[in-house]
Amino acid sequence: MEVNLFIIIPIVFAAGIAAGITTVIFLAFKASAGKKEFVAIGASTVSGRGVFALKKIREGDIIERCPALEVTDKDIGGELLNYVFYGNNESARLVVMGNGMLFNHSSTPNVAYYREETGLGPELVLYALRNISKGEELFYSYGDEWWFTRQ
Repeated sequence: MEVNLFIIIPIVFAAGIAAGITTVIFLAFKASAGKKEFVAIGASTVSGRGVFALKKIREGDIIERCPALEVTDKDIGGELLNYVFYGNNESARLVVMGNGMLFNHSSTPNVAYYREETGLGPELVLYALRNISKGEELFYSYGDEWWFTRQ
């Protein structure tokens, strides 16, 4: 019996393509299944945009880890001034990525944050101060200094 390479090679090639596509789909599904989507952006009950819980969040849960760029206060101006965080010293400011910039203020916040240094630079870690219900808007306190500098 003679092996016909014109038939075998396309079959092996098609099987390899099918296996590759199946693997990519499986890995993408596995990655999305393990991802915790806690929040979404919507119209705020307070002002402009706000951040809302997509599902119940337990006290202490990390809601988001936001990469941040540290710049000086001289680099920040205009409207951006309202969306940055204080850095490690008096003139340092953190420009936060992700949803971290969009949380509104409350004097009775349900979220808090801390700065963490990582191998890739600073991150702002947002976590729940109490149990938060699905659909509830998330707030942290901007702090007295933030309000004092805007009077």
